[in-house]
Amino acid sequence: MTLPDAAYARLLALRTGLRHFEAWSAKQARAAGLTPAQHQLLLAIRGHGDPDGPTIGEVADYLLLRHHSAVGLVDRAEAAGLVRRTRSSADHRVVRLQLTEDGASRLERLSSLHLEELARLALDVPGAWAGLAPVQRQHGLAGEPETGRSAAKTPRRVIRIARVYDAPVPGARSVLVDRLWPRGVAKRDAPFEEWAKDVAPSPALRKWYGHVPERFEEFARRYREELLQPPASEAFARLRAQAQTGRSLVLLTATKNLEHSGAAILRDVLTGT
Repeated sequence: MTLPDAAYARLLALRTGLRHFEAWSAKQARAAGLTPAQHQLLLAIRGHGDPDGPTIGEVADYLLLRHHSAVGLVDRAEAAGLVRRTRSSADHRVVRLQLTEDGASRLERLSSLHLEELARLALDVPGAWAGLAPVQRQHGLAGEPETGRSAAKTPRRVIRIARVYDAPVPGARSVLVDRLWPRGVAKRDAPFEEWAKDVAPSPALRKWYGHVPERFEEFARRYREELLQPPASEAFARLRAQAQTGRSLVLLTATKNLEHSGAAILRDVLTGT
């Protein structure tokens, strides 16, 4: 079976996103006075979970290094005052690794930056990954669909967009995602259960876009960035929780051009497309 062109585009987007993140991470490590390998070492020690710290063998497994390469990395980090060797409290024959105060401080600063960057990428990379699911199923790479009790535990997310003036969708939860109240709609007769105006594009972004089709791609990029910042991020989290209940969700807007609206972008972000 021949792969569709979209599959190659999705794979390219996914790998490019990961490569950009790796390059960005290396740059941040160097700015903090560490090599990328030292950053990985500090993270392997801090993320190990055991209060005594990992052994060099365990660090080698984390970093996919040969034992002698891991020893050399630890030696250099110890000389730089980033890590220290200690004897295991359970077995004094076992040497474990712990962070020094300086190493822990540098790692904490770097980790905060990385979590912020991952939050930004969370709106882009998962979309490329999710877009490969149909191709994986066609080629037998994703396994058979779940059935029975296990499938019943996983709600199916159905998210639609519609104009606020359209007929209501029976049984669905309807949410207005415009910042402005729709003209001609009385509040007492509102055809939706919630007005999530904080999740809508900012007034400045909406004014800049002006529903000019040529600006839509840039509008989408900027809007996705806004969804990472409060109060939009908080409103988005509530919508995402509602979308995971299994009940259909309809995002309403007064915009005439649905597919070039903020509601369409919001739907794509929620569904990972």
